Amino acid sequence: MPSNALDAIGLLRTAIRCDDPVLFLEHKNLYRSVFGRSVYPGPEYTIPFGKASIVKSGKDLTVITYGAVVPRALEAARRMERELGVDVELIDLRSLSPYDWDAIATSVKKTSKVLVAHEDMKSWGYGAEIAARIGDELFHDLDAPVRRVGAMDTFVGYQPLLENEILPQVEHLFRAMRDLASF
Repeated sequence: MPSNALDAIGLLRTAIRCDDPVLFLEHKNLYRSVFGRSVYPGPEYTIPFGKASIVKSGKDLTVITYGAVVPRALEAARRMERELGVDVELIDLRSLSPYDWDAIATSVKKTSKVLVAHEDMKSWGYGAEIAARIGDELFHDLDAPVRRVGAMDTFVGYQPLLENEILPQVEHLFRAMRDLASF
């Protein structure tokens, strides 16, 4: 599930060349986003499945996300640094199955605080599995409970104002990061 055009082309090429079935998810906001623009990488550019991208390095807390939440989380992380001096590490999973557990574990061990953010419903969403695994396998590396930010537990309305109300926005992410940082 890419968050930008470069990842979309790299992951799509990997999917096309893969002998196994692949479900490729693109967020509709990717098409109108200026965040995701980049220079064409050439015809052989690919991204392996299960390899996350460290969008922003940091030392105080980790945010794990993917898709359309990445640019929102990046904006919130920059605000955290600017306003509170908190250095946020931002991981874009890019691939949901398999996902890059090594990148997650390395970052959590470094920062000891983690926020999992996604557009799926918070209850029974994709982030719940990531959070549960972190709590299970990295419990002794944590200085705070694993936090999650997700969509409201309802269907997402197609109308943009409803989408903005239901889905996680920069302010939701900022508040969760701020609360986690102060733990």
